[in-house]
Amino acid sequence: MKLSTTWMAKAQKRSPLQKAATKQWFWLAVFGLSLASLLSFSGGRLLADADTLWHIAAGEWIISNHAVPMTDPFSFSFRGEKWITHEWLAEVILAIGYAWLGWAGPVLVAALAAGLTLTMLLRFLLRYIEPLHAAAGVALAFLTLAQHLLARPHTLAWPLLVVWASPLVLARERGERPSPWLLVVMLVWANLHASFLLGIVLASALAFEAVLMDGKPVQAAKAWAPFLALTVLMGLMTPNGMDGLFFVFHVSNMPYALSIISEWQPPEFRLFQPIVLWLVFLLFGALYFGFRLPATRIAMVFGLVYLALTSVRYAELPGLLAPLLLLPSVAPQLRAAIRPEVKLLPSLQRLRATTLLCTILVLCSAAFLAHGINRDDGPTFPTNAVRAAKAAGGSGPVFNSYNFGGYLIFSGIAPVIDGRADLYGDNFVRRYMEAYSGNGEVLEALIADYKITWAVLEPSSPAAAVINGFPGWKKVHEDAVAVAYVRDK
Repeated sequence: MKLSTTWMAKAQKRSPLQKAATKQWFWLAVFGLSLASLLSFSGGRLLADADTLWHIAAGEWIISNHAVPMTDPFSFSFRGEKWITHEWLAEVILAIGYAWLGWAGPVLVAALAAGLTLTMLLRFLLRYIEPLHAAAGVALAFLTLAQHLLARPHTLAWPLLVVWASPLVLARERGERPSPWLLVVMLVWANLHASFLLGIVLASALAFEAVLMDGKPVQAAKAWAPFLALTVLMGLMTPNGMDGLFFVFHVSNMPYALSIISEWQPPEFRLFQPIVLWLVFLLFGALYFGFRLPATRIAMVFGLVYLALTSVRYAELPGLLAPLLLLPSVAPQLRAAIRPEVKLLPSLQRLRATTLLCTILVLCSAAFLAHGINRDDGPTFPTNAVRAAKAAGGSGPVFNSYNFGGYLIFSGIAPVIDGRADLYGDNFVRRYMEAYSGNGEVLEALIADYKITWAVLEPSSPAAAVINGFPGWKKVHEDAVAVAYVRDK
């Protein structure tokens, strides 16, 4: 009883600011958990990408061998060749999630990462604008990342992107040097996903802005230069060292592979693209309200928009980073131009009802995930075709569709190719695509060079029709997902 009285006395002594901060954190937690719970119900959608499978397999390999592979352990075509495992930490997290909860594990990891990302973004926006406007900004950000929301390493890097960028922007606004704790974020990020390079570029841009605009360039340089140097050092503290730091440049020097992989393609504007809606809101606000922004921030946002327009892989960057970069300048102008919204003070009944709904939603999500998610079929799961081919004597090197490589690795079968285009390089990807596209001479040479004895392909694949006409090959299975062929021995 005495302990309870003491706790109540301390609670009553809290200042109004402390109480407000506690309340805000509570509602942010409610928002984040509710959003993660909602996203978890789209389990199949989060597992739609074939690369999720080999990422989990890579994480399992790392856990089993207590090491990060430096060479390819999965394919037969490039086994033993140098492989830059720049996402090893994310792969371990996905593998642990799968080991604990089955397919519900990677779904939960991705849903929590997305929920945390948007919650941290909302917290930053609430520093500057009214809750209704902040919610609109978060909704626009969600639209930009929704099409790329998958149980893959880049989703796990999104929270770090916001956690990294928002303190840097606040440090610039206050004229302070960045917190050294951010170096821990960079260390984790560098081992999680190659997008950490964007964090280094963003920090460099803000440092340049500080030197250019603060009026004391020498003092600003002294404040930011050590942080930038340590940031680069953290980026090097990975199993891949310099290779990890320059991985993005390695991929950018693969023009053919980038031209055929869908996520590296520019947005198809004949279809609805969320980035268009985001740009409409941005341009409307800039033109209607006449916002005045620092030239450096305009340049940064233009850079983000350029990335989003060159590749759908970068579509989420403007939605997540532009609000962080623009709001310190835009918020005062926005408040002056728009009447403050009428704030409806929530009653105790509303608070209780909202908390109850959130609790029910979380419990329903937990029950859904506990029930398990079935992923034994789907367009990237040629389960029946592989089973039939094995029963018919299919073994050894296999010629497979690009989208089946992840499933084969996950099943312990070495593919000819999979989603790791950076491993295979432009020349091999080009040769494979010529064979896959129905060039009989190239396909026959590839089969001879790698001693391929069976094939698992999409039914619509031109290569399937060519193999069907090769002597000594027979079709052993066909369904809506895949067709399998086995070569007579």
